[in-house]
Amino acid sequence: MKILKVFNNNVSLILNDDSVEEIIMGKGVGFNKCEGDVIDPVLIEKRFVLEGNNSVSNLDNLLARIDIEDIELASDIIQLGETELEQAIDDSILLTLSDHIGFVLNRAAEGLQMRSPLEWDIKQIYTKEYAFALKAVQMMREKTGIEIPDQEAAFITLHFVNAYNSTSNMNETMLTTKIIQSIIDIIKYHYGKEYDETSYDFTRFITHIRYFVKRQLDKEVSSNEDSSLINLIAVKYEQDYQCAVKIKTFLAQQYDWTISNDELMYLTLHLNRLSSNQ
Repeated sequence: MKILKVFNNNVSLILNDDSVEEIIMGKGVGFNKCEGDVIDPVLIEKRFVLEGNNSVSNLDNLLARIDIEDIELASDIIQLGETELEQAIDDSILLTLSDHIGFVLNRAAEGLQMRSPLEWDIKQIYTKEYAFALKAVQMMREKTGIEIPDQEAAFITLHFVNAYNSTSNMNETMLTTKIIQSIIDIIKYHYGKEYDETSYDFTRFITHIRYFVKRQLDKEVSSNEDSSLINLIAVKYEQDYQCAVKIKTFLAQQYDWTISNDELMYLTLHLNRLSSNQ
């Protein structure tokens, strides 16, 4: 592993043994080092792979906007996030989250506050991630001494949700959030009641819907059109089936999605579980 660039005593950019760029962090990894020097792997505490568009030129542009301390803070938040969320986080979040932290700190220092237009939806759909994001905001306050508003948790939530899958992007994450909220609105209108959004049944249902939407966006949909079982489900759980059909119709009209009988059946069963337990 050879150094490409030293940022400070504790952060360097290297080319690893597979000829892939990485940001490495650890006490003394950059101390008295120059381009081309070899790194002792024992010194490395954290490492982030840079692939695709996340090249050294992009990193140079990033560092022109923010301090290296913001990258270290982002690294600490990511490490905590992987522990709290029990979820592997894609390395690409390091640059995007560092950039966002720099933006947040500048805004907060100027007394400016922003709210995500999807803040309420984000709280409903990504309850676990949002709870962690509030802890991340508190960590940012403690590390920087700047009073950062809780509203920033919504933006941090989206960064982590987006980082669950290296093939996704922020636009797709925002679209997924919008679609899920539309589905929730259809359900509330159909059954004519509100739901306890902190309950196990509701969060379990949201998890199903998240994967359902993800499969549609990735075009990983079932082609099974066997109607025998769905006909039985439609009779046994008539109200839930009618709601599932409303969701299917909405998605077909708004996004030109084709929902298979398999997906319609599972959606009906999940709706029945939610409506029966709430």
